[in-house]
Parts: sequence; C-alpha cells; structure tokens
Amino acid sequence: MRNRIKLFPLNLLLFVTTILSAQSPMAPGFNMLETGKFADAKLFFEEYLKTDSDNKTAKLCYGRAVGLSGDPQKAKQIFGELLELEPKNLEFRINASECLLWNKEFDEALVSYSELEKSYDPNPIIELGLANTYSNLKKYNKAIHHYKKGISLNPKILGIYIGLAYTYQANNENKYALETIEKALELDPKHKQLSGLKKNIVQKYKPQIVQKGIITSDSGDNQSLNSKTDLTYPLSTKTSIGAYYHFRESSNTVIDINSSRQKTFGITSSYQITNRINLMANLGYLDIVGDNTYSDFIYKFGSNIKLSHNQDLNIYYQKEYHNFNVQLINSEISQNHLFANYHIITKYDIGLFTQYYYTTQSDDNKRNLLFTSLYYLLKKSTPIKVGLNSVMMSFDKERAEVYFSPEKYFVFEAFLDFSFTQPTTKIILDGNAAYGYQIINSENKQQSFRMKLNVGYKFSDNIKLMSYGEYSNQAVGNASGFEFNEIGIVLKCNF
Repeated sequence: MRNRIKLFPLNLLLFVTTILSAQSPMAPGFNMLETGKFADAKLFFEEYLKTDSDNKTAKLCYGRAVGLSGDPQKAKQIFGELLELEPKNLEFRINASECLLWNKEFDEALVSYSELEKSYDPNPIIELGLANTYSNLKKYNKAIHHYKKGISLNPKILGIYIGLAYTYQANNENKYALETIEKALELDPKHKQLSGLKKNIVQKYKPQIVQKGIITSDSGDNQSLNSKTDLTYPLSTKTSIGAYYHFRESSNTVIDINSSRQKTFGITSSYQITNRINLMANLGYLDIVGDNTYSDFIYKFGSNIKLSHNQDLNIYYQKEYHNFNVQLINSEISQNHLFANYHIITKYDIGLFTQYYYTTQSDDNKRNLLFTSLYYLLKKSTPIKVGLNSVMMSFDKERAEVYFSPEKYFVFEAFLDFSFTQPTTKIILDGNAAYGYQIINSENKQQSFRMKLNVGYKFSDNIKLMSYGEYSNQAVGNASGFEFNEIGIVLKCNF
C-alpha cells in the first residue's frame, strides 16, 4: 500500500472525561465525537465555550473536533494552551501527541509518544498512538510490535485491531491481516470499515479469468488477430497457480506470404517466500503453423523483491520467439532475455523507474536496452504523473531486412500518465501520452508520439469489461520498427 496508514481518531482518549461526565450538558458533544460527526462537534463545543470558557474538558473536546474536522494546526494550538495550564496532564499530552499525527509531523510524534511510554505505566492508548506513528513512518515491524502490546494491555479496544490489520496489509502480510480483522469483528460484527477492508483483501485471492481480444496493425501492412485466455487460481495468500491459452493469426496484405498461426498454452505459478520476496515461474509450449512450421517450449521465471517500503526490484529470465509479423515468425528466431526493473518513490512524490534488458538471440545477435523514467506524482487520490523518459538501445548486428536492429537508438520524451478510476465508481478511465524525439543511428532526429487510453465499466466487484486503444510511432515500439496501432477488449471475472 503506497499511501500512509490511515489515522484512526482515538476517541477512547476521552476515557476519563466521558466516564465522569456522561450525564453532563456536554453529553451530546461527546456523542458527536464518538460517532465521527466532527464538524457538528466543533460547532457544539464552540457554542458551549462561549458560556463556560474555562472548562478544560470542553476545550479538550473542542480541540479534537477542530483537528478531526480538518484544521490540525489550530488543534495543535489549543492543546498547547491546555498543556501550559497542566503540563503533566496525561490526557492533554496524549491528545497533543495525536495532533502531531494529524499534522503529519511523524518524527515529532515519535519523540512525544516515546516520552509518554517511558514516563507512565503501560497504557494501551499510548501503545496505539506509538504504533500508528511507526506505521506512518513505514516502520511496519515496530508498529506491529506496539499494536500487539496494546492488545495485550486491553484486548477490547477496536482501534488497535483496525490499525494492526491495515499495517499487516501494508506490510504484505494479508494472512495476518485477515486473522486480525476476524478478531476485531468479534467486538463489532457490523463495523463497516473492517468489513470493507476484509472484502478488499479477499477480492485479491479469488480465482480470476481474463479474456482478451486484440487487433494489431502497423504501417508496414502487417496485421494480427489475437485471443488470450488467462486463469489464475490462488491456493492461499502465499501461493497461486494458473494456466493460459493464447492464439495469434498474423498476415500481411502486400507481401506474398501465407498467414501464420501461433498457439501457446502453458501453466503459471507464484510463491511468496516472505512478505518481501515473491517467486514466479511460467512454462509454455509454442506451436507455429505457416510457411515455416515449428514448435518449442518457452518460459519465464524470476523474483519480485520489496527492498523497502518505497523500493522494488524485479529480476527475470525469459525465453520467447519473435512473433510480431509473419516475416519474423518465419525467421524462427528465439530470444533469451535477462532483465531487471527497479522502482523507487520518495516522500516528496518523486519517482524513478529503470528497466534494463540484455537479450541474446538464436541468430547470434545481441541487444542492450535501458529504459529510464523520472516522474512526479501530482495527485495521489486519482493518480496523475508527469515526467521524462529515455530509451537507449543497441544491437551488435544490424539485420534491418528481418527486424528493427539499429546499432544505436535513442528516445527522449515527456509524458503524462493518469487514472480517474475510483474504488467507489463503476467507470474505469486511465491512460497515458508521451511526446518527444527519437534518433536512429546517425540519422536526423524524428518526432515521436505515443498514447494509450483505457475505458471500461465495473458491473460488480467480480466483473469488469474494458476496451483500449494504443498508438505509437516510436520505432522501438515493436520489432518491425513501423508505426503501430492496437485496439482490444478485456473481460475480467472473479469467481
């Protein structure tokens, strides 16, 4: 989970005030805070303080209502004034510490909560605040330790279970997240947030079938029709297996070459060794019928490694065959790729993605390809990225008569990547566009442009139908080096 752990209002911090004042004139305001009606609570306590301005309980509640309704800086000021009156008041200090979380001052919150833990007897509310702080600092193992410590002190506080479940999910430990949710639901069987989190996690481990229909064409008069069927069947939160069947018919409307039919079927598997390391392997069988008929095994295996909360490294080895057009299929050239992806995104929302390919081919040719993308995440709720991409590619031997294989090739482009898809809406809309220039060997630079748009509809949590269109005039976009178009329909079903 990329975003910070959600902050859960620690309404139980009012444990002393609420018990002592349950029948007081402030009872309606207490209820507003407890039920999450923070804007109403703000107005209530604002009016109450006009008639009893020295009431510290009312001022404390007003500070919470102000902070939780969207003005954490003002809340910080209110709690600071209370602490000036009573520096040792535990309830004031806990609220002031939580306010640092609202203000995203996580390092300061860590210092504050750590001092509280050292200064007072074991307290589940302090442990909860400390755990939330570590979660937002992405120190998930320490956060889990303090959530568990809080549960051991008081197993009836729902907020601790909620924070622990979200942290397990963020730490890619969904098995434990589900176990924690089940325990929490024993306390509140109808809790909407817990039920929603459980639903989202369970959805990831439902069997899925994906059916694609694709039409491709290029400026070299090459065309292809594709059908792809992929099945994934999770056996647990750590293991999944699957199978696939792909069919492709390629033709050329100008060159006097018979069409070629390609069938590929195989099995897939993945296994999560730890919450940071996942292994995957695919084994398939390729069968080609055309002017040149042949068959062979193809495969791909590798690992996905979570280096830290903001860094990922993927390493793969793959064998496949050139299959973009009839001429390439007839060439019977196999490719062996060793490639790696590295991705990092900083707390300033600046990201870097790098991909390197080293390819050896059965025609004794070799390729090096380096792709680098530097971007800025403009908006998180509906992700919008802008940035710069570069591609550097080279072949040992130029075989232009068969496939695009320049000695030197460069692309530099600016890009926009966007998604307006929201979990609560049924419309799916995302895409990207890039514009720049490309240089092939020593030729003059040429303009380059590419774009892709996905539009779809979510009929239910289990059924999605999407269509997409893609265009690119980048020579690196496909093995032929031509302008390239693709349209497709994708149906995803969970069951």
